[in-house]
Amino acid sequence: MRWVAAIAMVLAFALVAPSPALAAPPPYYPPVEYVPASRANYDVGRTAAITTIVIHETDGTWLSATNWFQNRNSRVSAHYLVRAWDGGIMQFVAEGDTAYHARAANPWSIGIEHEYDPRHAIPHTIAQYRSSALLVCAIARRYGIPTDRAHIVGHNELRGTDHSDPGPTWNWNYYMSLVNACSWQRAQPVARAALRTVANHGYVPSAGLEFDDISDEVLLLQWDLAYLGFVDRDEVAGGGSHFGPLTEEALAKFQQSMVLPPTGSYDELTASALVQALLAAPADVPVTDLEMEAESDDVARLQTVLQELGYMDRVTGYYGEMTSDAVTTFQQDSGIYATGTYEVITRMALAARMRATVAREPVVEELEMTRVGFIAFGVLPY
Repeated sequence: MRWVAAIAMVLAFALVAPSPALAAPPPYYPPVEYVPASRANYDVGRTAAITTIVIHETDGTWLSATNWFQNRNSRVSAHYLVRAWDGGIMQFVAEGDTAYHARAANPWSIGIEHEYDPRHAIPHTIAQYRSSALLVCAIARRYGIPTDRAHIVGHNELRGTDHSDPGPTWNWNYYMSLVNACSWQRAQPVARAALRTVANHGYVPSAGLEFDDISDEVLLLQWDLAYLGFVDRDEVAGGGSHFGPLTEEALAKFQQSMVLPPTGSYDELTASALVQALLAAPADVPVTDLEMEAESDDVARLQTVLQELGYMDRVTGYYGEMTSDAVTTFQQDSGIYATGTYEVITRMALAARMRATVAREPVVEELEMTRVGFIAFGVLPY
């Protein structure tokens, strides 16, 4: 009977004691170091389903936050802490347990702290944003949480809170573009079907996109408009592939420039005009799709563009891991689902970024010639 009692004691301890095994995440999570918070600073188990991810700032150093979570008198913890300088992730509370990070929202949320301490010159960094975004994407995939701003929120956005973090230096647009790029929800439609584009013009999406649509076709349309100078590139990168007011406004401006009715809707006539506008102002980037192990002048050209934008430092003409990593990073920065392969959306995003880098003027002259051509061929309705 002694061994039965011993097993019962071990099982009982396992139910209440934190351990790396209980906190171990699925294999698709980014690397995480497990350091348990004080048992006084969280509740074992959950009383509600996990539906929300809460973003926090430490207002202190990594070390001070770690010590605070392990201090039994603090009565404070978070599930994760993301370091500033390199994006390292430390886990303090298992996701199945309730951390003390957001008061009334504790039962149904996961809290992610981000090291930030302006008093000691510790800002948010690109490494921290990227690491945190990968963690959020993994958590969202695990629990089926939508990767939008209704479910990924700041501590200061919760009802009844008296906290102000994350503050104004937290770049929500950039952060959500990274989340959008790695989101499993974006991966599903990409895996199911190819882009729907105008016949023989793969850089222009098919007509019929509607307000409130969210798709890669919308993202391609947005990058086409960004390349032509009708919408801000950073707005596209952080827009989540959503056909919202900014896209509608940009379309209306484009339509007006082409002497079309400025409806802001993406119809057949507008798609035809977009084809003509892009033909009149060809992008100085490779036009063919490229992937791992390709070797060609197009690969060398792609590498040159990535080098000019600061994403890689060598041009070899061979599409290996170095090029794939550079493309992946560019895609993450641009709100594109990160595959590491070079396809049409990445092409138009690169073209738009290059146009901005070389400080070329908006393509007014090209569009003027295109508009004249449209009228000459009787395409316009009036």
